[in-house]
Amino acid sequence: MAGQELKILRPDSVARSPALQKIVAEPRFILLYAPQRHDPTYGTVKPEVSLGNLYLAAALRNNNFEVDVLDCCIGGKKHTMEEAFENTTPLSNGMIRVGLSPETIIKECQHYDVIGISSIFTPQTYMVEEAVRFLRKSYSEKLIIMGGINARTQLKRYFDAGADLICLSEAEDTIVDIGNSLRRGSRDFSNISGIAFKYEGKIQINPMGMINDNLDKLPIPARDLLPNERIWEINRPHGGVTKLGDLYKPQPYVSMQTSRGCPYTCKFCHISSEVTGSLMGNIGKFRYQTVERVEREIIAILELGANYIYIEDDSLLARKKRALDIFKMLIKYGIRLGDVNGVNLSHLHKNDGTGHLVIDVEMLETMAEAGFNRLSFPVESGSQEMIDEWASEKISHTKYDIAALIKKANSLGIEVSSCYLIGYPNETYEQLVETLKAAKMHLDAGSMYVNFTMVTPFPGTALYEICIQNDLLLPGIDIADLNWMEPSMKTKIDPWFLKFISRKAYEYINRPERLQVVRSMVPKTD
Repeated sequence: MAGQELKILRPDSVARSPALQKIVAEPRFILLYAPQRHDPTYGTVKPEVSLGNLYLAAALRNNNFEVDVLDCCIGGKKHTMEEAFENTTPLSNGMIRVGLSPETIIKECQHYDVIGISSIFTPQTYMVEEAVRFLRKSYSEKLIIMGGINARTQLKRYFDAGADLICLSEAEDTIVDIGNSLRRGSRDFSNISGIAFKYEGKIQINPMGMINDNLDKLPIPARDLLPNERIWEINRPHGGVTKLGDLYKPQPYVSMQTSRGCPYTCKFCHISSEVTGSLMGNIGKFRYQTVERVEREIIAILELGANYIYIEDDSLLARKKRALDIFKMLIKYGIRLGDVNGVNLSHLHKNDGTGHLVIDVEMLETMAEAGFNRLSFPVESGSQEMIDEWASEKISHTKYDIAALIKKANSLGIEVSSCYLIGYPNETYEQLVETLKAAKMHLDAGSMYVNFTMVTPFPGTALYEICIQNDLLLPGIDIADLNWMEPSMKTKIDPWFLKFISRKAYEYINRPERLQVVRSMVPKTD
């Protein structure tokens, strides 16, 4: 909880402008996803629609606040595709801006008192910063709040842009506390835990208190506030599209999350820093909803008109019996399942009773029966040394037969893709070759495609702290420029070679039809 000394502080937002003294009896909220920025050669554009804003919107609505959600990349129900998803603007650095114009976003926010902006990923930085700046310039009286991993790790940048409050942790309760403070006629939020604000020009932080261990108390995300028909028409879920023929078939899909946190603490993942004693609290701890709570949400999804689900859990299978019970429940409702954000290969194996690890056939068969037709395997590296040092020792190339696992999944009708990280700080050329050989072997075993991404020290991870402490960031790197496709660290392997080999290996190992799918999703400009 916030210390006593913070209770007398008055955030700068209280006194910045006389207009801020206006009291709003029933504040209205709009929660934004910013426009997107993509590489015209390798980048793809997908609707944001992450669950964070939808949980917050549901929490507000359950407390009788008026709230709307706007994805500025794809627009709302009243915007044309030409105004939003097909509105592309070349940027001076060669990237492409995709989404509603600043003028349109400003107009959409005019009738709201609180503007919330999500920033989860570091590559969103520039577009989020742009939105904060032009909204602050247009509306000195409105409260601008932010949340997400990227927001909390770049506090100064976003406060300088014009943000008033930045939520540091899971914020379903926090945003309601902010709304209730406004209802009482107060713009002093200094007693709310889990937020940062500026006081007399300096950043003040109220650490997060107790985190929510009972995820059954979470509201069902307010998916109805999204333009779902447009999202389904675009048909680019988080998990992507693996079949060229599926690219033009609208799928009534939604994202869903049944647990939070992860039992692993890989150093390149934000969960590695979300521990007890951190500013955001121990939100990296693995917590989960009961099967009964999951069932209630499934019913709500079906009522929305969707029957295809992409599961966003970081570690869906961490409690195997629960996962099996969920899959059996989904079978009952006839839900179609796509990829899963977090399927650790360790959870697709089991002890055979003699001390040997074997494929968990029951788990795979139940997942197949439940409708999973795509799984992404996070192999992380072909080098066991890299996995042991950087990825929580969560994979064993000697104990797990990943090629056999891919073949078994394929035999059950589950398409598999495989993902590999390259460019660990101490990775050698020989270890890089091990990863390339593993990727080729897994493609030959039946992976539909393989992906290579750079090990990236995103703020909020243990790897980032290691880089700062050891001066490992490449010269001239701006945090906002960090992305999965470009080298950003001083490594044993020359960075230019890492970039070269990631492109060439991707094009050489993957099949032509996969390359065609990816190229079809690159944003076009005139």
